[in-house]
Amino acid sequence: MRTNLEIVQECDNFPYPNLTNNTAYTKAIEPLWLFFLPDDLEPHGFLIQSVVDRMPWTPSFRLIPESKQVHLLKYPGRKDWQTACNEAIDEILDLTRAKKVFPRLGKKRDEKFPIVGAKFDIGIERSAMSLFGIIGQGAHMTVYTRTSLGEMKFWIPRRNANKSTYPNMLDQAVAGGVAQGETPFECIVREAGEEAALDEEVVRRDVVAAGTVTWFNVSDEKAGGEVGLMNPGVLYVYDLEVGREVVFKPVDDDIQAFHLMSVDEVRDAMRNGEFKPSCAAVMMDFFVRHGFITAENEADYVEIVSRLHRKLPFRTSPGF
Repeated sequence: MRTNLEIVQECDNFPYPNLTNNTAYTKAIEPLWLFFLPDDLEPHGFLIQSVVDRMPWTPSFRLIPESKQVHLLKYPGRKDWQTACNEAIDEILDLTRAKKVFPRLGKKRDEKFPIVGAKFDIGIERSAMSLFGIIGQGAHMTVYTRTSLGEMKFWIPRRNANKSTYPNMLDQAVAGGVAQGETPFECIVREAGEEAALDEEVVRRDVVAAGTVTWFNVSDEKAGGEVGLMNPGVLYVYDLEVGREVVFKPVDDDIQAFHLMSVDEVRDAMRNGEFKPSCAAVMMDFFVRHGFITAENEADYVEIVSRLHRKLPFRTSPGF
């Protein structure tokens, strides 16, 4: 059975720099390639060697093996170079699928997600973000109610067994990726309607923004894609209290069922590894914020809180 710190570490599992012994961090960071956008001295992603070797690079990209860098090119003189950059990302992913280089990449979808921290509007398919090691951003909402005795209970969905990522695992009541051009709040409003049939007016009126949870994760088999990919991430966290009369039911095929779970039941499920790792991290953050995990009852309290708010390796705003 996992400790609270081990639950957080399952999501935030990339080594940290250490002042006395940097061996693990150095071993993890040295093989990685950096991904750069045009006119930007700061990188935006980490690629692993096997992705660099297999990717069908087009003339829109320049590789510098000596410094392990991949640059998306601007093509100077083109007035529409920003559009060209977006098209270059689409082109290489189309070619990747045509050549079946990464079988787990999945089908092409129209919805794109922003490259976080970019100085211009550029997007990429969600399923491809991990190939480039780009920061993923999502929004998660923990939904809870109170019994007549004041006990807090949570509406927790279980993902379908046929999901390609984290099948059969527990999740947040409302969760989704923040799409290109979308704010985290609007993402929550949209997903609340699509996933839980929650009334938009109720969500806009009652939802409470509660900060962020961040991590740096190395993917495993349960993630559904290539194993060993770099996944830095940020989740915008929201809370919503609903009345006892509200009953959650699956809206689509992504969810098997919703369960109304007590604090102890959620805690046990996390310790048994039943939650998707990022969702477990969000629940841990909720438990900290609401006083279920404190310095008095958790020896690793400071480490847990710190790990839930890791400084990410890349810029998270344009920083003009």
